[in-house]
Amino acid sequence: MNTGITRHPLGIALIAVVFITMIFVLSACDEGPGNGTVEEGAITVPDDYSSIQDAIDAAEDGDVIVVSTGTYNENINFEGKNITLRSTNPEDPDVREQTVIDGGRTGSVVTFENEESEEAVISGFTITGGGGTRTTLEFVVEGETREEQAYYGGGMIIINGSSPTVENNTFVKNVAERGGGIMVHESSPMISNNNIKDNTSTGGGGGLFLAHSSAVSVNNNEISGNVAERSGGGIAVSGQGDESSILEGNTISNNRAQNGGGFSIFEAKPDILNNTILDNISHQSGGGMYIFRASPYVSGNDLNDNTADSRGGALAVFYESSPQFENNMIIGNNAVDAGGGIMVFMNSDPIFDNNVISDNRSRNGGGIVVIDGSAPEFTANEISSNNSERNGAGVYVQAASAIFDNNNISDNDARRDGGGVYAAVEAVITLTNNIFENNRASNGGAVFLLEEAVLELSDPDDNTYDGNAPDDIREE
Repeated sequence: MNTGITRHPLGIALIAVVFITMIFVLSACDEGPGNGTVEEGAITVPDDYSSIQDAIDAAEDGDVIVVSTGTYNENINFEGKNITLRSTNPEDPDVREQTVIDGGRTGSVVTFENEESEEAVISGFTITGGGGTRTTLEFVVEGETREEQAYYGGGMIIINGSSPTVENNTFVKNVAERGGGIMVHESSPMISNNNIKDNTSTGGGGGLFLAHSSAVSVNNNEISGNVAERSGGGIAVSGQGDESSILEGNTISNNRAQNGGGFSIFEAKPDILNNTILDNISHQSGGGMYIFRASPYVSGNDLNDNTADSRGGALAVFYESSPQFENNMIIGNNAVDAGGGIMVFMNSDPIFDNNVISDNRSRNGGGIVVIDGSAPEFTANEISSNNSERNGAGVYVQAASAIFDNNNISDNDARRDGGGVYAAVEAVITLTNNIFENNRASNGGAVFLLEEAVLELSDPDDNTYDGNAPDDIREE
């Protein structure tokens, strides 16, 4: 006997809803890592075109190209098109890691060379295997224009007045003569939220090189583990455009170069704001930053635990430079020979206002060294707990002049002379309204002067001295 089953209409509807929901969930899962969405009308790779360059060739201004995860062995050129090229979910690190453009060491992986605007966007890729583009670019050095042919921009080259938006990418293991990760020349891109790591330059700019460019924005990037055989392990800036570039909120760490492990700045005046610059190494000068004939504005940065094998553990200010440093933390840096924190030399006249210069060390001038006709001014800084194996734990001045006003110079320790300040060989030191407290040395706990040095004080002396050992001021 057959038994009939009567299905209630509401039960059938519920089953249909559950079924449709399951299909939707499964479809979403099929979108891969990050479950990104694709805009209606977007061009897709590899569904619509098998290669990224084929998709760019077919695109028009305003188009969006969405690239699925995978490795794409090619070198791409935006061809002047203001389009968006992105992975399925640019903000997902897993998607970025799995969406790879590999240049195979045959050129720059990505090229912008046709005046692309900020509406040309690349986002959400790992860009690797770049070998740079061999071309000739112009550089102005000491007022003289030079044409230099080299391999530029291992991972990316941005030239000829281009202004693309480069965001949420990883640049890794690219190589070039200049700009191992990215080269920017006479252009104005926005470079933000990228990871630029383990790239190499045989010249300057292991991670990033900005040359003669105007209003570049470099913000919130991680720039680490890059190497330049000459200058600017993390970033090199050379030459100045009509408007200053802004480098803000970046972490620049564990980079290496001959000069300027973290930064090198040549004949330029960028604004360097609120960056973390730490654990960088220079084999000569400027573990954190090397400044040559330049006038950057440097504010709100942490320059900590950088090392120079010779001079300027955190900063080397060199050759007629006049930068301004405000509200920076310069802590725990080391230089083998001189200027554990700061080295100022060759007729430079920087201004230091309201910085903390602390716990730095070197053979001479644990905190600061000023030499060779330079004339810096120090106002309202804390210069404390620095150490020198020889002379001038806080400050060492030789054949130069320096003005110190309203600084706290305390707890510095020199094994020989000048716990707070050491002045020699025609140095001229002006001291007003400073506090010298608990500095230690063999002679001149607060201030030590050799016969050729000149000490200028107010009458009466308006500096405060307390607890310096073995004495406050010693002249020989």
